[in-house]
Amino acid sequence: MKFQNVQFITTVVQTDSLPFLRHLPEIAVVGRSNVGKSTLLNHLFGLKKSLVKVSSTPGKTRALNFFNVDEKYIFVDLPGYGYAAVSQQESQQWGQLIEHYLRERASLKVLLFLMDIRRQPTEEDMQMLQWIQHYQTQTLLVLTKIDKVSQSEKSSQTKRITDRIKGLPYVHYSSTKNEGRKELIALMRERLV
Repeated sequence: MKFQNVQFITTVVQTDSLPFLRHLPEIAVVGRSNVGKSTLLNHLFGLKKSLVKVSSTPGKTRALNFFNVDEKYIFVDLPGYGYAAVSQQESQQWGQLIEHYLRERASLKVLLFLMDIRRQPTEEDMQMLQWIQHYQTQTLLVLTKIDKVSQSEKSSQTKRITDRIKGLPYVHYSSTKNEGRKELIALMRERLV
């Protein structure tokens, strides 16, 4: 993965609008609202100018956003979950869209499950993981915002999280400190062989 040519493809809000993308392998990114999905994608893509919209308001990603990377991979930014200011009806629509995508998308090969290292896994996180594992998608745990904790907090929080979320390969990530990008790319490559 070289990330030399990254292009936005489309935004999808309904299941019947999912694009056909020549069976390129897809890597989806999921996590709670405000976990840093957009920031991670921009950093991973190596972009100086943000292609993935980053908002100070949690819950802004309300659709599936598709990005083409080097005509070899598709990255999909899924809506964040767990944001209280969203109506129950809207939250339900996102859930149906995500579930349809996980269930029906044969080209989905890897899922990046993002967690803020400062937080504990919630019931919503665990439900999302059960859902993902039900569809047997290869999943990588990405612990974000590691620049916001000390080294000892990083160790203790990692243990707390991995005690609840067992068996997933994980990587620590900070776009601010430029940490974790190489490791995450290596883990994704292994799973896309």
